[in-house]
Amino acid sequence: MKNITDIIKSIDSNFPNFPNVNPTLIYNEGWMTRLLVKQSMIEKTKLKGLDFGKISKWTSEALISSPFVKAGQYREGYTRVDMALGDFVVNYIKSGKIIISERAKIFGIIEAKMGSNLSKGTKYFKDYNQASRSLACICSQTYDKKNCEIFFIVVAPQIKLEKHKIDNQIDLQNMIQQIRNRFKIYSVSYQAQQNMDLLLSKAETCSVKSWSYEEWIDAIVDPNSKELLSVFYEKAKKWNKIK
Repeated sequence: MKNITDIIKSIDSNFPNFPNVNPTLIYNEGWMTRLLVKQSMIEKTKLKGLDFGKISKWTSEALISSPFVKAGQYREGYTRVDMALGDFVVNYIKSGKIIISERAKIFGIIEAKMGSNLSKGTKYFKDYNQASRSLACICSQTYDKKNCEIFFIVVAPQIKLEKHKIDNQIDLQNMIQQIRNRFKIYSVSYQAQQNMDLLLSKAETCSVKSWSYEEWIDAIVDPNSKELLSVFYEKAKKWNKIK
C-alpha cells in the first residue's frame, strides 16, 4: 500500500526533523533483529554456536508461559518475547501463545536491545532479571523434551553490551540460581507441580550468548543484503542516539 511506504519514506525525506512517524518506530531493535533473522535463515548463517539452518520458524512479540503464571499472590504474567525461533506453533487469532512442538529439536529466544539494559527484576523479586525470566519460560516449555536444543541470546550494539556488562548478567549459573530462589517461596507441592527439578536440569543445557549487531551483520554473506542491513543499522543507531 503506497500510503504506508510514503509514511516510512518520510523519515528520510527532505524534512528529517519532522517525519510522519517517530523514526524509532521503524529503526529499532525489533526491526533490526527481524531483518537479520530473516536473512540468516535464508543463508543458513552459523554464528557463535547457533546454526540458522536448523531454524524452521520464527516470530516476534508472541507470548510464552512461565512456571509462575499460576503462582498465587506472586504470580507473573505471560512473557512477550522479542524473538522466538525453532519448532513451535502460535495462533495469534486465538491467544498469541507459543506452543512448543512435541518433537521439537530446537527452541530459543533472542532478547533484542538497542540502547537499554536488561530489566533488573519483577515487582516482587528484584533479583530475578529479564534474562532469568526468559530462561525459566524456555525451560518450563521444554523440560520434557530431551532432544530439544535450547538457547537464549541477547543482541545489542557492541558498545551497549560492554557498557551494561551483559555477559555478567547472563551468566548461566547465576540465572539458574535466580530461578531457584524464585521457587523457594512456594510449597514443595507447587515446586513438584511445576517440575522444578526437571526445569532446572534443562536450564543447565541452555546455550546462553551475547551477540553484537556488528558481528551479526558481518556474518551475512550476500553483499546486497549486508549493505542494506548496514544502512538500516546506521539509521537505527542515529535515531536511538547510539554513539
